[in-house]
Amino acid sequence: MKKLILFLVCFMFMPTLTGCWDRIEVHDLAIITSAAIDRMEDGKTMISVQLFIPRSITSGEKGEDPSQGATFVREATGDNVANAVSSLQDKVPRRLFWDHCKVYIYGEEYAKNGIRNAIDYLTRHPSPRGNSLMFVSKGEAKEILALIPPLERYSTIALQKLTQAEKGMETNLINVDMGLMGDSEAVSMPYINKLVSGEPVRKEHETIPYIEGTAVFQKDKMIGVLNMNETRGLLWLKDNVRGSTVSIKLEDEEGEISMTPTLGTVKYSPLIKDGTWIMNLQIDMEGDIVQNETHLNLMNENMINKLMSNFEEVLKERVAQALEKLQKEYQTDVIELGKRFHQKYPKEWHKEKHNWNEKFAEVKVNIDVHAKVRRPGYVGPPAGLPFDEVEE
Repeated sequence: MKKLILFLVCFMFMPTLTGCWDRIEVHDLAIITSAAIDRMEDGKTMISVQLFIPRSITSGEKGEDPSQGATFVREATGDNVANAVSSLQDKVPRRLFWDHCKVYIYGEEYAKNGIRNAIDYLTRHPSPRGNSLMFVSKGEAKEILALIPPLERYSTIALQKLTQAEKGMETNLINVDMGLMGDSEAVSMPYINKLVSGEPVRKEHETIPYIEGTAVFQKDKMIGVLNMNETRGLLWLKDNVRGSTVSIKLEDEEGEISMTPTLGTVKYSPLIKDGTWIMNLQIDMEGDIVQNETHLNLMNENMINKLMSNFEEVLKERVAQALEKLQKEYQTDVIELGKRFHQKYPKEWHKEKHNWNEKFAEVKVNIDVHAKVRRPGYVGPPAGLPFDEVEE
């Protein structure tokens, strides 16, 4: 009797144990590593994808030929991103697999005409990940996908490592979506270009993408680009400090002293006084000395104090350059001053939020920088300089 009952129970549960009936084998998938979105001359949208070649991971007697690359590019056009993706699927014999797409690149023309439709598609689609990186390319984004970097297997990896080295420049899908819905309706993305090699034997596509600056968006349209000096200032305003180098020239001294900012914090203090909107910035920065071209002994306390003063001036100038560009030329609040005023002065903010771009340009920003030399290096005097030529 017990055996009969056990048999009946097992029989009843058998229909629920169907296994992975809807599974798709790996060899039936076309794995997308990155995608590019461009605007055509007729206004249509072109979607290009970098597809991984499975056979490139198999080892053979002769090994893999790096010049052939581990990926190839396919593209299709449509009235919008959704139509272009549908057309693209018709050109690929395997099912497109978006889960491993870690990089999305917008062509410059597409970005200038608005990326909101693309963001809407990517956020609604179940496969693209929220931490996928976003970039804007100079010229057509498709060209970046076709590059074969000498040190990496394909351009997607090169772009990922670039943003890892400059962590503050990372912009992902979630950042863009939240930024466009935020108080300022402004975002920024790394602006990339194709490195032109000086080696005559190098093929045109055998090169790397590199970060040339920062693309600035108001609402969903790209309105300008910050150069690398201005980008450094923007990163410091966003409280992101990485291994950039700042060269300082002291008065009446030949040569420069190079420093690398290593630690930093930024404190924002909004204030509305007598109708004037004021933002007080307190920037605390520490840096290491990485090169000394002068004859100065940097173990001398007076010299260190003088160096710190000049370090503060250079940092303040870089931050002021970025602010000047954002406030006066672009009127785009990618540093989210509006969010901070909203938090402290909600009533005043609601009166100005509909014309915040104009108000942002009028905000008075006071910059106070405190710098500190953390490590002067293992030697005080310039290395390789005779002691009688060292200035104390």
